[in-house]
Amino acid sequence: MLGLYIHVPFCAKICDYCDFHAFSAPEWLQLEYLELISREMSVFAERHLGVFSRVETLYIGGGTPSVLSPERLARLFGAIADAGVDMAVLKEATMEFNPESCDAERVAVALGAGITRASLGLQTLSDDLLSRVGRRHDVATGRRALDLLLSQKGLRVNADLMFNLPGQGIDDMLADVEWLTGRPLGHVSFYGLKVDPTRRLGRRIAKGEESVDEDLYADMYLRGVEKLESRGFMRYETSNFARAGEESLHNLNYWQRGEYLAFGPSAHGYFGGVRFSAPEKYAPWREYVKGGCPETSLMLDRLSPEDEIAEIIQLSLRTRYGLPLDALRERGTSIAPEAIDRWISKGYLEQSQGTIRLVGEGWLFMDTVVLDLYSNCTPSVNEKGC
Repeated sequence: MLGLYIHVPFCAKICDYCDFHAFSAPEWLQLEYLELISREMSVFAERHLGVFSRVETLYIGGGTPSVLSPERLARLFGAIADAGVDMAVLKEATMEFNPESCDAERVAVALGAGITRASLGLQTLSDDLLSRVGRRHDVATGRRALDLLLSQKGLRVNADLMFNLPGQGIDDMLADVEWLTGRPLGHVSFYGLKVDPTRRLGRRIAKGEESVDEDLYADMYLRGVEKLESRGFMRYETSNFARAGEESLHNLNYWQRGEYLAFGPSAHGYFGGVRFSAPEKYAPWREYVKGGCPETSLMLDRLSPEDEIAEIIQLSLRTRYGLPLDALRERGTSIAPEAIDRWISKGYLEQSQGTIRLVGEGWLFMDTVVLDLYSNCTPSVNEKGC
């Protein structure tokens, strides 16, 4: 499957915890961005004839794509179509919305262009917590936005929830999950707050003006997972939960190591066995596009066999589908059985029908498990491995 990701780097306000490449921008800069993103896709289309006709999923993220006016959104969709994407035949087309910029006109433009899935950044249903992390919307606005999206016939809806926010207790988090899963949406993304010491929230915590109880993180995650699954939202990736058939096809393609094109500042893609990323900051990205998108300006990562093994282990174990050990044997590699048994005995892994999966608290220690399994890879006889 070939996916397409478009990064819109604009936000009306930068949240206090945000570490994505996003900034507020005047009208002229948004218009320039639309010209540049169109040019960037056009150059790629000229170099890879017919590639956009192969796209099966689309994800427009950011930033805040919905910060664009309806007219500018229409221009963005026009640029995507001009590149050769047939929105009418996509298996899935997702756009992110923030509550304060999720209105009937923008939603109508998105659906008219072919968007079939919306992702709404609610984060929490507490006005106090929204304020403490610097979100721009309030709870009433978030609920109105969710109702608007849910009222659209045929539109699949995801909502983001965050946990371990400053001042948040387990009961607060569970109340958020309880309310949200009572709504007729099909997908919930459930993320733990990561505090970047260089961001506003991190600096406030360093000064003692705010605090996060890190000891609650594990219990919040495990209790949240339990609540989500009891309400019919099954974990299919460490932070993603869906009713049956509501999984994100675009994101599954990432975790299954499928190819995806990516455009816009800081966008990361994977095509032809090479992982690539555009310049992160807007100004260098502008010069990159105006200069004809030279590959020398991209960050390129041509994966070695060892890199591929590491990715297979890491990405497979992120999902409920787990790691089929045959996928390693096909590459001349296997994991030492004693390493697998060690994590099974701890209750962090299970093995069935030749596949290993994280279970229980193993999801909390995923990075440790993955590193240990990779370090215990051994090459098969007469084959190269890790």
